[in-house]
Amino acid sequence: MARSKKQEIELPNMEEIEKPKRKRSKSYSRTKGHAYETKIAKELRELGFTEVVTSRSESKAMDDNKVDLIDKADKLPCKIQLKSTQSIPSYFKIRSESTVDPKEFVIIWSKQEKREVNIVSVGEAVIMDKSLFYKLIKPYAGSPNY
Repeated sequence: MARSKKQEIELPNMEEIEKPKRKRSKSYSRTKGHAYETKIAKELRELGFTEVVTSRSESKAMDDNKVDLIDKADKLPCKIQLKSTQSIPSYFKIRSESTVDPKEFVIIWSKQEKREVNIVSVGEAVIMDKSLFYKLIKPYAGSPNY
């Protein structure tokens, strides 16, 4: 009787096996976006714009019009859309989808980066029409020490 040869099975090193990357759910992104809206609304209230609220809580029409924050006292010189994304928001595309005066449309962007466990903000920037920027800085022209 012939002896059977034992076959050696080589098992892969478990550390070398890449885990499949989980795709973030829409609810994760939505929750993160809502948290960012609440954060910026709170910061603006602390700056003295005491009647700033999220459009989700105030006006579906404004939310649908690409405006995430509403100043019920109408003191803010702009309409704000918030983005918390990894890539730069398409300012002109988003602005074109809104009926807000383009010279008043502003995006506040939180740049996101993937980390080992989650996604984190690595900085924030504001994107706006140049004429609004000039309007905002004009009062400082000729001011010493600023």
